[in-house]
Amino acid sequence: IPSMRGDLVSRPIHHVMTEAKRLADAGVKELLVISQDTSAYGVDVKYEAHDWNGRERATRFYDLAEALGELGIWVRMHYVYPYPHVDDVVPLMTEGKILPYLDIPFQHASPRILKLMKRPASSQNNLERIRAWRAVCPDITLRSTFIVGFPGETEEEFQELLDFLTEAQLDRVGAFAYSPVEG
Repeated sequence: IPSMRGDLVSRPIHHVMTEAKRLADAGVKELLVISQDTSAYGVDVKYEAHDWNGRERATRFYDLAEALGELGIWVRMHYVYPYPHVDDVVPLMTEGKILPYLDIPFQHASPRILKLMKRPASSQNNLERIRAWRAVCPDITLRSTFIVGFPGETEEEFQELLDFLTEAQLDRVGAFAYSPVEG
């Protein structure tokens, strides 16, 4: 059965940074870091380290955010799942190293629906994480997307999603109706 997601394949950090520096030197003012799961950057290569700009850096989400923050341009992170290690990047936002912005594909709030979707985390942990991020970086902008009408979703689970949205107070939200995809 084909997968919409596929395996993670991380480019070595020195390759990403070489490209980012070239773009910055060419006058690019903002970089959008987009991948299937940016917060899992480097997991597949066991966070192998490489020299970049005279300093050893791991192929890891934090190291990438820190290095990009040294380029002096806007850096915006997309498709960042709310894993605990993402907390470490938020202070870089407070310091102005990267933009105080995260695009987090929460997808839903119901633990049962998230499990059926094969998505990580739980809505309660996500709410606690959002509160903690805002405590560290009050200006953080959070954007997310949600899928409604997933097969088997109940009215109660849909209400759970609405309650999550009310409590989370996300800055930007996209909602999509579930549609089946072959395979």
